Amino acid sequence: MNARFFHVGTGFGLLILGGVLGFWLHPGARLLPAAPVIAGGDAARGAQLVMLGGCDDCHTPKLASGAPDMTRRFSGYHAGMPLPPALSGVITGNMQLTAWRGPWGLTLSANITPDRKTGIGGWTLPQFIHTLRSGVDPQGRPLRPPMDTALLQQLPRADLADIFAYLQSVQPIVNPVGIARGKPAAVNPGRRRPAGHL
Repeated sequence: MNARFFHVGTGFGLLILGGVLGFWLHPGARLLPAAPVIAGGDAARGAQLVMLGGCDDCHTPKLASGAPDMTRRFSGYHAGMPLPPALSGVITGNMQLTAWRGPWGLTLSANITPDRKTGIGGWTLPQFIHTLRSGVDPQGRPLRPPMDTALLQQLPRADLADIFAYLQSVQPIVNPVGIARGKPAAVNPGRRRPAGHL
């Protein structure tokens, strides 16, 4: 019985070895090299990352139904929207989910459309990456909760380039968001970045 298992095992081993050798010896079976990362990023992939990251949850005002108002997509907090109440020991948000208040202070969701004056249209890719890596925007303002800066710091540069490419491709919306005051979002200053990352 042991000899039978030995022969079956040997047969499977030779079959696997033959498949591996055939794969490597057949010129058409080789894996294609990875596509190079485009310096400006891949907007289509960025759209997927933005959707998975839930960027609409805080940066897009909501309709009465609670659905994102896609006519104001990524435009952030709009002046005149209600602000969340200040309650001791509680995190509160407005019904639009574009303003938050907690122990850190008040957060107003930023306009991340490509509008050059009120959004991120005037930013460069290195500025965008630096903002998400450091938790501080190009004007020196800290990003704050609920923005998950500590998590975003972990994304590879290529993912951030794709997100930036997508955000630069959406409809620009003029919406000057006020400046909120309070403590910044948590960042991980001890994180070691791989060489070549900003």
